[in-house]
Amino acid sequence: MRYFATLHEIALHCLGCATLLTLSAILASAGCGNGANESGVAGEDASSNDNIPIAEREMWNVCYMGRSKVGYERTTVRPVVREGRRVVEIEGLVHLAVKRFNDATEMEIRFTSRETPEGSLLDFESSVSAGVAPLVTHGKVEGGQLRIRTTTQGKTTATAIPWSDQYGGFLAVEQSLGRGPMEPGERRTMRALVPGSNQVADVELLAGDHESVKLLSGTYDLLRIDSIVTLPGGQSMRETLWADRTGEILRRKADTMSLESYRVTKAVALESGDAGAYDLGEGLSVRVDRPLDQPHDTTRIRYRVTLDGGDPAAVFTAGESQRVEAIDANRAEVTVFALRPDSGDSNPQAPDDPGGDEYLRSNHFVQSDNPTIAAMAEEVAGRIEDPWQAALALEQHVHRVITNRDYTQAFATAAEVVETAAGDCTEHAVLLAALTRARGIPSRVAIGLVYMPSHQAFGYHMWNEVRIKERWIPIDATLARGGIGAAHLKLAHHSLDGAAAYVSFLPIAQVAGRLKIEVLDVQ
Repeated sequence: MRYFATLHEIALHCLGCATLLTLSAILASAGCGNGANESGVAGEDASSNDNIPIAEREMWNVCYMGRSKVGYERTTVRPVVREGRRVVEIEGLVHLAVKRFNDATEMEIRFTSRETPEGSLLDFESSVSAGVAPLVTHGKVEGGQLRIRTTTQGKTTATAIPWSDQYGGFLAVEQSLGRGPMEPGERRTMRALVPGSNQVADVELLAGDHESVKLLSGTYDLLRIDSIVTLPGGQSMRETLWADRTGEILRRKADTMSLESYRVTKAVALESGDAGAYDLGEGLSVRVDRPLDQPHDTTRIRYRVTLDGGDPAAVFTAGESQRVEAIDANRAEVTVFALRPDSGDSNPQAPDDPGGDEYLRSNHFVQSDNPTIAAMAEEVAGRIEDPWQAALALEQHVHRVITNRDYTQAFATAAEVVETAAGDCTEHAVLLAALTRARGIPSRVAIGLVYMPSHQAFGYHMWNEVRIKERWIPIDATLARGGIGAAHLKLAHHSLDGAAAYVSFLPIAQVAGRLKIEVLDVQ
């Protein structure tokens, strides 16, 4: 009975809910305001900034998923004086509330940035609340670099990325449109900082035609603008904007998860309405054409995957445990192998994937240098010489440690999980990654889908891969079966290093609600 109970927990409280909520907030925060800087161009001579008007404003948007109100966005812009210098201070807030199979979950992103009146970023702070404690980031532009300090519970790290005065801040798109509205057929490109991820992204805007657009207050003639935000590494976020003739964005819709926002008054934005009524868990499972018997005892399964409007061969990741072969523009054949350190049955065309030191070092989510985590790893596996057996002992331990199935948090860190003993598959994977790294075993999280017998469907899930004998071997602390069978379909993997870890889950958002999976043969 425990086997099926565990799978039922996966079905109801899994990765899709947690990470999609986090991604929803990041997508929303990418446009939680408008027109912060109505004059000037980034990079202009700042000596004349006393002549640039700075209008104080407050803007409110309401957020919907499907037909349900799930939250609101607030942006304020005000002139301030810092060290005798006039600057623009921008504050943003995104608040989302949904259900995860009847468990209420809330997510917030807050940010404050300061810019010159011409639009050049000076510094910022951002806070992403998805676990017990927020992930807080401070950034400051100095000497051609954006120096970033990131803090989670019990850990602070410092990094730096190259920075140009020509890059935009959090509201670069809104500022560009406020300075000069687009014309039909016009194309614009820019580079800008993305809230929540703290990465510099390439932004492309392509204006279509004016069209009749329904807002909450009526129907208006607005210009349609297609936006593509491409992050380092090639992942992209697409959305459609509708702007009036002054460049004010009054509606926006993300390509993923039916997330939309509308410009409204403060009163409308804060109305309780049906906030929290949207269940992010419903509809995320992907039914298959025939059941899998004893799925996690399988050694090889061949699937045909169809992605509506996309190429699954570009989404599913190939490696030793998974072969991906394109059939046509929307279909691919995926073969999954139950890989073990000494197993010869694997993908013979697997690309080289040695990994780097990011899979051994501690970071904000995988806090392997946390004293409690290090002591736990030593106690459980310190005397086990064989790394594979050590990893399996830690897999079992995490399964036993997380006793509280609390699904109100979206994404907790390993240090938080040790304190609370609570979570779902994401918390199992994050803690196991920390423990295996503390034991000296390279580890990363894998993101994808797992088969659920009770539903005859796949649900979104997170597990781990450990580097043993020069191979990445999957293990899963949520199931704790000593490795996995062929019933896990992998979309991506990540070290979870930095705030950018949140957007590493974009492949899930890009396929959610658009997948069809067929079982071709089973061994």
